[in-house]
Amino acid sequence: MKTTLQRWGNSQGIRIPKPLIDTLGVETGAEVWVALSPEGSAITITPTREMRPIRGRHRIEDLIAGGSPDAFDGEYPWGKPQGKEVW
Repeated sequence: MKTTLQRWGNSQGIRIPKPLIDTLGVETGAEVWVALSPEGSAITITPTREMRPIRGRHRIEDLIAGGSPDAFDGEYPWGKPQGKEVW
């Protein structure tokens, strides 16, 4: 099927026609592998079969899993109370 390369922010992208999406069995939010052929003449898109719902740009679970365990140790010293906080 023929489609058009279009500007998408600072990148470019294509819309994949619905019949191809249906054939692959993927939905919006599915992760896919995109690869260039060894000759550099073709792009392949392969579903990873790992589905995840879209909840904004990032999932909190992924952000936490990718973080350092040291980032969650201890407390941050915010300073003296301001206003009527109870400590």
